[in-house]
Amino acid sequence: MLEHFFGNIITIFLILLFGIRLLNKKSFKTAETKYFWLTLISCLLLVLEDYLEDMTSKDANLEIWRIFLSIMGYTLRSTAALGLALVIVPRKYRGFFWWIPCLIVLAINCTAFFSKIAFYFNEEYAFRRGPLGIISFIVPILYILAILVFSFPRFLEKGGIEKFIIPACILFCGVATLKGVLYGGTELTAAIVTSSIFFYIVLYSHDNRLDPLTGLLNRQAFYDDSSALNKSIKAVASIDMNGLKELNDNLGHQYGDEALKKIGEVLTNVSNRNMLAYRIGGDEFLILFFTDVNDKISDIETKIKERVKENGYSVSMGYATCESFSTLNKMIEESDRLMYLDKANYYKTTGKERRKSSIIES
Repeated sequence: MLEHFFGNIITIFLILLFGIRLLNKKSFKTAETKYFWLTLISCLLLVLEDYLEDMTSKDANLEIWRIFLSIMGYTLRSTAALGLALVIVPRKYRGFFWWIPCLIVLAINCTAFFSKIAFYFNEEYAFRRGPLGIISFIVPILYILAILVFSFPRFLEKGGIEKFIIPACILFCGVATLKGVLYGGTELTAAIVTSSIFFYIVLYSHDNRLDPLTGLLNRQAFYDDSSALNKSIKAVASIDMNGLKELNDNLGHQYGDEALKKIGEVLTNVSNRNMLAYRIGGDEFLILFFTDVNDKISDIETKIKERVKENGYSVSMGYATCESFSTLNKMIEESDRLMYLDKANYYKTTGKERRKSSIIES
């Protein structure tokens, strides 16, 4: 037992420390925390299963228990990978269907009680994999590939070496899975636990870059990105809500907050991989574009105004490209100037009184 414990001591240590972190971090997103727990508990049970399976492998009279533990081990590897995948998958794409591959693994391996299609033990009581045994390794790989697909756009805005953390974890898990297929071992458990910790770090860092009201990137994220991505920025759009002060004064700040949320939703829905949207403060928003095609930016400006209007609100906008301005600061100055001209035209056209909006800190 001690030999097994010390052989898995790093994995056990990481599980315990990460579990303590999850217990103490009450403010982290509830859904993501739930899936982190799914991964951690699965990995902890895998460590226990590996020890018990090793014990039963020494006594052929315990074959039924060894079969049961092997089924448990293969299923837990899939659920551990599933938990990691559901941390990354956006909430709107989550559903029961993600559990179906795990259930398939469970069903196929349960046939070991009466057939050899998944796995069996030969006359010398040695483990042998059947023709469908590879399914137990394919499913974790599929979950790992899902992580790669969904993490790519979610962390696209990250600059520097940080953007390689998720792919590196996926590669780590993939290599560990391949090693398990060829030679056996518990490296996949350690790989999943380690990856879950790095996923947590990256996700928490990502959440710290978000404005809590609108879900857009915040002012600090803008400062970071404008520095790290400076050479890639091709255009800037300045956006300001019209009438926030009037809305706050007449109906209350909760209605002003609701308006800002709606604008945030519009910017999120309109955004694509060539642009990043920020709430700079109060009713001020800014978009960084990584394409300088004027027609596309103009279309996006029109779309934003139309969708905001459909929600019962109004924004003024202006944008500038790198074709006319050599630095980001110059582009922002020009986009601000055009936005204020648009705002002046709005108040002139509507005949409403223009009053300065109060700042709502992000």
